[in-house]
Amino acid sequence: MSDYKHLVFEKQGQVIQILLNRPKSLNSFNLEMRAELVEVLSLAEKDDDARVVVLGSTSPVFSSGADLTEGLGPRATVEEQIMEEYLPALQKIAELNKPVIAAVPGVMAGIGAAFAMNCDLMVMADTAYMLMAFSNVGLVPDGGASWLLLKQLGYQRSYQLIAEGGKLSAHDCAEAGIANKIVPADQVLETATKWAQELAQRAPIALREAKTLLRQAGSLSYVETVAAEAKAQNICLATEDSQEAVAAFMQKRAPVFKGK
Repeated sequence: MSDYKHLVFEKQGQVIQILLNRPKSLNSFNLEMRAELVEVLSLAEKDDDARVVVLGSTSPVFSSGADLTEGLGPRATVEEQIMEEYLPALQKIAELNKPVIAAVPGVMAGIGAAFAMNCDLMVMADTAYMLMAFSNVGLVPDGGASWLLLKQLGYQRSYQLIAEGGKLSAHDCAEAGIANKIVPADQVLETATKWAQELAQRAPIALREAKTLLRQAGSLSYVETVAAEAKAQNICLATEDSQEAVAAFMQKRAPVFKGK
């Protein structure tokens, strides 16, 4: 375990846990926590032994969004703050060379919801919900929330949620495909970590390439997607893990993947 002021960073086998840890501020994102998150995601990216990341919380809340008490800090505008301080962490999650599971024990609001939705998978408490309250204070979604919502909910449902400053229950999130698993609140982190450990036994290069394909597919044509898949298939077929999978199948045993 490494010491950070606003995060708990711990490696359990081949799984890295990153837990938001500002309980008194409802895990709102301040300058220090944003910087720490970029740092630990960079560490996770460079750790070849780590295969899955869990992004969760030490408290019953995932995140209430931005810390509105800190203002703009060193930035001249909120646009500059978002692009210079939030985007690096959000982009790290999207481009990380391994899957990230969001463990959401309670409310995920504002840009906190964007961080959770930006993960590759999500475990959500049955009592948790997503809150899009931007319009209540005369603002618009940020952190890519509008893009993420549109992908999952479609235009009309997304606009209604944003315009009304509304919320989506955990079951609504699951129905929309935002959340993968719904469990009791006290089982969220345990479930996400166990799932991560299971995924860590699978071929890491294949998981990495599949993530890249899906992240790119929305901006590619059908033909371009077929070409990208073919290129990724070449990469996977050239790995030791692919040979191991074939050998394991022939020998009727479970494969042991090395990420090579």
